[in-house]
Formats: sequence, structure tokens, C-alpha cells
Amino acid sequence: MARLKPYAATNDNLITHGLAPTMRLLIAVALDGSTMTYGELGAKLEGDAGFSTIFRTRLGFVVGSLMGKIQKVEPTAPLINVLAVNQKDRQPSKGAGSFMAHRFKERRLDRDDAKDRFPTLWQHSFERAAGEVYKVSAGEWADLYRRVFGTSLDERAIENDREDRKRGTEKDGIQTGRNYGSGGEGSYHKALRLWIRDNPGLVNNAFAEATTDTEVDLDSGDRIDVVYKLVDRTIVVEVKSRISNEVDLRRGVYQCVKYRAVREAMDVRDTTSVEALLVTENELPGEIAALVKLHGIQHYTAPLERG
Repeated sequence: MARLKPYAATNDNLITHGLAPTMRLLIAVALDGSTMTYGELGAKLEGDAGFSTIFRTRLGFVVGSLMGKIQKVEPTAPLINVLAVNQKDRQPSKGAGSFMAHRFKERRLDRDDAKDRFPTLWQHSFERAAGEVYKVSAGEWADLYRRVFGTSLDERAIENDREDRKRGTEKDGIQTGRNYGSGGEGSYHKALRLWIRDNPGLVNNAFAEATTDTEVDLDSGDRIDVVYKLVDRTIVVEVKSRISNEVDLRRGVYQCVKYRAVREAMDVRDTTSVEALLVTENELPGEIAALVKLHGIQHYTAPLERG
């Protein structure tokens, strides 16, 4: 017997009981540098938040109401609602136009037909809005959520939401996440990973203003050591510590290739680059250096003594 859902999908119920879980879902998506279709959002609200069937055309109302609620607390908040997108074109519906029009002071975006009439302007504005959203850190989202809903959202809960959105049901034999073996992550690797996370400006002056994240799961089930997020680009970082041998380093090159491709596929911004960076504590052997150059991967040698 099917379990009775506590909430009918009325406007009042969607606003009262649907906005908080919607924001949590979109925060997870934002931190992963991805998007969520209206269908995925509706299925989550039905399956996890206790709603009866929600017509997918109603999800624009939900994310628009959420953004309106957020803006009452923080008028300059990034437009997280744009990460809810249509399945076919991976763009938000026309309801996002009024928010982008106000944010970017472009009245044409407020027209009902803006998406079809001004497709280049729409795409550019959408990518700009998404870039602003992607740059926000987990701590900043948690603080905004608390201010909007009056209840705490700690970063561990956010991590759980991020893991949950990628949890499948099929056991396909693919190792998900980081496989460190029976001994777990080594101390040298962990120390380097955390130092790279905390010191983007020392890696490259151009990364100084980046929002950083570590052990970031991709929708493919892989996990990136570190991600640097800037408004105009994203850098995926693979670290190899001082004990890595040539096999480890070669694997690192191809991990960079894979992570860059998957993260690029996840990112809705066609004009925004995803770059790859291999970090080591030793100089690269000639063969590995040639591979790095061949595949357009940046390389940084971290100092062994970091204080």
C-alpha cells in the first residue's frame, strides 16, 4: 500500500513546506558546480519532503518564490534559482528573467519572450548568474539559509545533501569517491591537499580570490582533491605527494583529464573554462612533464617545507 503523502502540492504548502528543502537541494547543486532539472527537483520534493505529485510546470513557481524569500533577507544574494533548469536546454524557465533583469539592470530580460527573442543575451546572463552562485562557499550558504529560514544548517548537513544527491541504487561495481586503500588517506597526501585548499594565492596569484573546496564529488562518482572556483573559471586540482612514484604521477595526469571533462560537462556555462592543475611536491620526470604539456594541464610544485 502506497504511503500517504502529508502535503498536497498547493501553493500554500509549496511555500510553507517546500522552500527550505528546495534551497538545501540547490545549495548542494551549487557547491557541486552543476544544475538540477525541474523534474529532478520535483521528484526530490515528492520523495523526500512528503509532497504529492507536483506538476513540473509548478517548479518555476517554487524556485521563484524561494528566490523572492531570499532577497527579502539579502537583496544582493546570488540567483540560486537559475540552477533549476529545463531538461531539454539546461536553462531556467522564463520566470528567472525578472530576477536576472533586476540583477544585471537589463530590462529586456523581463519580457515574457526574452528567452526566445534574445537567446544570446539570455544565455550570457544565465551563465553570469550561475558563475556568481558557484563561487559562494558552503559556510556562506549555511549562514544565508539560517537568516532566511531561522534554523541552522551546518556544513556537515550540507555535505550529506551533496552525497545524497549523487547516491544511486544500482551496484555497478564502480568505485565511487576516493579509494585510498585499507590504510586510508596518507598523511603526506592529506597535508598537501589541505595546504593547496587553503593557499590558492600561493599556487597562482590569479587564484587568490578563489572560493576553495576539497574532496569534491563529481556526478560521475569520482572525487577531486581540490576545486578553485572563480566567477569566470573553475580549476580542478589533483595532488600527488612527495612519496608518489611515476605510476602515481601518470595516473594523476589522466585523473586531471577526466575530472576536467566531467566538471566541464556538469557546468552550464558554455563560455566559462574548466582548467586542470596537477600539484606535486617533486619536479616531474621528463615523460610526465611531456604528458602534462600535451594535455594542456597546469603544474605546480609545492614547497616541501611549508611552515
